[in-house]
Formats: sequence, structure tokens, C-alpha cells
Amino acid sequence: MSACAALIAALAVLSPAGCGSRDVEPDAGNRLDVGVNGRIEFAVESIEPIKRGFNTFHVRLTWTDSGNPVQRIKLRVYASMTSMGHGSVHEGKEIEPGLYEVADVPFGMGGLWDVQYRALASSLIDEAAFEFDVH
Repeated sequence: MSACAALIAALAVLSPAGCGSRDVEPDAGNRLDVGVNGRIEFAVESIEPIKRGFNTFHVRLTWTDSGNPVQRIKLRVYASMTSMGHGSVHEGKEIEPGLYEVADVPFGMGGLWDVQYRALASSLIDEAAFEFDVH
């Protein structure tokens, strides 16, 4: 076997999935944290694993002091990949007490996306930010 053929055979063994493929588990999109003001717990769940294209999230908002659902509030979501100049703004819709749906959040390319969730009444009540790894 020539040196060139041996190199090709070795590369085929080392990369069985083919050119450009990544053996990385998709980001499930589930996050949980207390907002920066400490008033609301943000439980974020993606409807399906995070992907390029449109993504939908369910966000459960709970008051940290009582554990009760945060109802009839405005949930505004900012998704951005600042380094590339991409960003969008979305409104959450309350689908049951304390559970909001944020639909059609576009992740136009692979990489890290920052998504900020803001709970608003007449002013900002609390906010949380999470990163999502898009493949």
C-alpha cells in the first residue's frame, strides 16, 4: 500500500461520519434560573432541540417569594448573535396561568445565541438571559 493510500485509509477510519459533520448532541433548550432582580424564576423549555431556523419556547414564570405563577404579564424576548449583527424581538403569549409561549424565534446560523427574557408590567420586574448553542 502506498503512503498516500495509507493516509486516505487512516483518515477514513478517523472520520466515519464524513466531511463537515459534527458529532455533537443538539442543545435540548432547557434552562432554569432566577432573574437578576431575584423576583421571578424563569424555566425555559424548547419545544424541540435547538436548531437553525425557527424555534418555539415555553417559559414558566414563578414568583420566587411565593412559588405562585406570574400571570397576566408582558414577556418580551430578545434573541441576538451580537458578533454577527443578528437579532430579533418577540412577545410571549400566556397559554395557561404563568406559562408563556414564544413562537418562531429565528436562529439564522450556527453558533452561540444570547436570548434575554424580560418580564414587564408598567416597568421591568425581572429578567434572565441564557445562551443556546445552535448547530
